[in-house]
Amino acid sequence: MPAEKTLLRQLRNADPTAFRRVYDRYVQRVYHFSLSFLKSPETAQQMVRDVFTYLWERRSTLDEDTPLNVYLFTMTYRLMLTTFRERHSLCQPQEILQRLTTQSGTDTEEEVLYQELELIYQQAVAQLPPRRREIYLLSRHEGYTSQQIADRMNLSIQTIDDHLDRAYDTLGAYFQQHTY
Repeated sequence: MPAEKTLLRQLRNADPTAFRRVYDRYVQRVYHFSLSFLKSPETAQQMVRDVFTYLWERRSTLDEDTPLNVYLFTMTYRLMLTTFRERHSLCQPQEILQRLTTQSGTDTEEEVLYQELELIYQQAVAQLPPRRREIYLLSRHEGYTSQQIADRMNLSIQTIDDHLDRAYDTLGAYFQQHTY
């Protein structure tokens, strides 16, 4: 770990060589991680650009005690959640979290990351107001459409969509507040 701390220190000091070493070490892993969720090479390439741009822009805030791979994959995960939310993807958060454990099988760090993200996700969902939580769970865990939920709960589609939008905002804010 001393070498990684040195690398992080150099990166925080805007050393382009350090940035290049981080990029070379992690670019393929970030790309494949992104591709496994986004299913589009172009979108995964854009995600890689966004992740490393974000890293460079926030290099001065890097914590030497946070392993680079944890920082990069957490950042990638957050950016992918934003992408999914913007596209109103039908991909369920539980499915996203489950995929984290199937990427490399026995990698202990990724398993720990998955467990941490799963706990944060469960806490985030639990803090939603009861009706919003019910609507969110019906949509994302049970696969119901907005129309099906509206019919089932005797509410308008607009009300359902408003609840879902607010749930996404709340969950995104919760993840941002409770992850690296």
